[in-house]
Amino acid sequence: MKTTPARFLLALALAVASAGPIRADERGSRLGAAMDAEADVADIAPLPKHPGGAAPPAGKPDRRNRDRAGGDPAEVAGLPPLPLAAIGVVDSPNSFCTGTVIGPRIVLTAAHCVFDEYGNVKLPESFLAGHGDGGTQVEAGIVEAFVPPRFNLETFNKTNDIDGLDWAILELDQDIGEITGMVEIAAFDRKALKAYDGGSRTFVQIGYGEEDGDRVTIRRDCTVMEAWDDGTFGHDCGSVSGDSGGPDLALIDGRWQIIGIESAEIDTDNLHGVDMAVSASSFAREAARHR
Repeated sequence: MKTTPARFLLALALAVASAGPIRADERGSRLGAAMDAEADVADIAPLPKHPGGAAPPAGKPDRRNRDRAGGDPAEVAGLPPLPLAAIGVVDSPNSFCTGTVIGPRIVLTAAHCVFDEYGNVKLPESFLAGHGDGGTQVEAGIVEAFVPPRFNLETFNKTNDIDGLDWAILELDQDIGEITGMVEIAAFDRKALKAYDGGSRTFVQIGYGEEDGDRVTIRRDCTVMEAWDDGTFGHDCGSVSGDSGGPDLALIDGRWQIIGIESAEIDTDNLHGVDMAVSASSFAREAARHR
């Protein structure tokens, strides 16, 4: 989550792979799949966005938004169980983020989670899959990480110029996907994302920030407040630091799929403290290449 004044970010860093991803202008809305006729929403110009104020630190709930946690952690209103075994803690000595298993030994998280506070890259130590009160389902070391070459922590902190590049792909030292399961990615364009505006079209946000990395928090009935052309969208889940990189999951064709990952807090001209996620359209192609 971005914070002020310098918007110090939870995270530590990586070894950047040499191959570059597709350019930002090759991603975005053209990758998104159209939803059915029910999803027909007005596609007006999005509200301008600006770097936001401080999000609550790890271990503190975001009281600006209604509490959406609680109940059976693996169930949402009788729907298929959430893929919690595939979601875990991206762990570094002095910080943590949230990540999701998307391939046999591949984890998706936020790019700023592989940088220290000085903007230097440094590889996180381990991924704790399915971490919670009962322990960790699988622990694996992190041996490599990939971020978009154009991602720069200082630029990300101070501007909104590269928000859609806040994603990273981590490679583990062992295959764990058959144990944890692997979560699919669903890339939607901004019009399709804006259809998640309530009622039968909501999503679930999962992260470890509110419980200080000790256990997962599930926020239900989340809605998209705005979607932008840079491959990001704003929502009302109430994420905190430590949730960064955590998945936004929608039930699509009977399966929970990633439509975005948590990134930062931003403001618009008339909305303040909006949680921003990076849309799956920003990273779906590169994720498929690494899987």
